[in-house]
Amino acid sequence: MEKKRKILVLVKPFWIYPKHRVKKGIFEALEKYADVYYWQQHGHIKDILKTLNIEPDFIFHYDIAWNFIMAPKVEGLAEIDIPTGCFVIDLHWKPNERIQYFIDSNIDLIFSATKYPFLKTFPQFKDKFRWLPWSINPNIMKDYGQKKDIDSLLMGLVYIDKHAHGHHKLPEVMPPKGSYAFRDAVFSHMKNHPGFVYHPHPGHLAKQSDLLIVNEEYAKELNRAKIFFTCGGRHKTGRVAVLKFFEAPACRTLLLAEPNDDIIDLGFIDKENYAACTTDDFMEKADFYLANDQERIRITENGYHFVHQHHTHDERAKQMLKEISVLL
Repeated sequence: MEKKRKILVLVKPFWIYPKHRVKKGIFEALEKYADVYYWQQHGHIKDILKTLNIEPDFIFHYDIAWNFIMAPKVEGLAEIDIPTGCFVIDLHWKPNERIQYFIDSNIDLIFSATKYPFLKTFPQFKDKFRWLPWSINPNIMKDYGQKKDIDSLLMGLVYIDKHAHGHHKLPEVMPPKGSYAFRDAVFSHMKNHPGFVYHPHPGHLAKQSDLLIVNEEYAKELNRAKIFFTCGGRHKTGRVAVLKFFEAPACRTLLLAEPNDDIIDLGFIDKENYAACTTDDFMEKADFYLANDQERIRITENGYHFVHQHHTHDERAKQMLKEISVLL
C-alpha cells in the first residue's frame, strides 16, 4: 500500500462563516487519504516549516483572492524544493496580481474550480492547470424526505430593480446588473407566481442566525422544491459550474438551469440528469416538468444518483491526490 502523502495546507478558517462551511469538506475528505497539516498565519514558508517541524511532500495554498481573506500571505514559496499548488475560485479578482503570484511563488499545480473560464483567463498556465470542481458532502446534501411543497425555488445572487421589486424585500447583497441574467429573468417573471419561492443571498460574511438558510437548513429547503433554478453567471471570464449545480440534484430536486461548457464536461446531460433551459424558455420548461410528474421524477432520480456517485468531496479528494502523486 502506498504510504500516505504529507500535505501542508495554507488556509485561513474561512468556514467560521456559515455560508462557507461547505468548502471545508474537501479538507476533511483529504484527511482520510493523506496526513494533512494546517497553517493559518501570514509568514515566510521557511519559518512556518521550522515551527511545524515537518517536511511535507506537497504544499497547497488556498485562494489568495480578496486580499488574503481565505488564505494567509506566505512568502518564499519559490525558495524551497517542496512542490506547491494553489487554488483559484474567483477569476475576476485582480488577474494580473494572480499571474504575478503564480510566477513569484513558482507554483507547480494550479487547481481551479472552473475549467473553460480559467483557460480563457490564464491560457499561459494551461500546463499547470488542474480542474478541481466544486463538490458536495453527501451527509448534508441529501434527501431529507421533505414534503415537496415548493413548486419552484430560486436562491442566491439576483439583481432586483428597486423600483419594480414588488413585495420582495431587497437583498443585502446585490450583484452588478446582468452578471446573473438568467436568475434575474427567473425572478422578474416568476416573483408573483403561486408556488414560486425566492431566498436572497445571505452575504458571504453573514453570521449564524435562525434566519440564515445554510448547510442542513439549506439542503432541507432544496429538498422541499420540485424544481430549482440556477445559472453560472455571465461574467467576462465565462459561465461557471457553481456549487448550486451539484447541491440541488444531490437533495433530490430537479435542476432547471442555463447550461455552460463546464457542466457539460462534468457529465450533466439535458433531459437525463438535469433540464437545460434559457432566459426565453424557462417558464415553459418549468410548466412542463410541473405538469409531468413522471418525467420530472425520472430526471430528478438520475441527477440525485449522478451527483452522489461522481461529485462528492471524497471523489474530489481522490482526484486531487492523484494529480499530486503524478507530479511527485
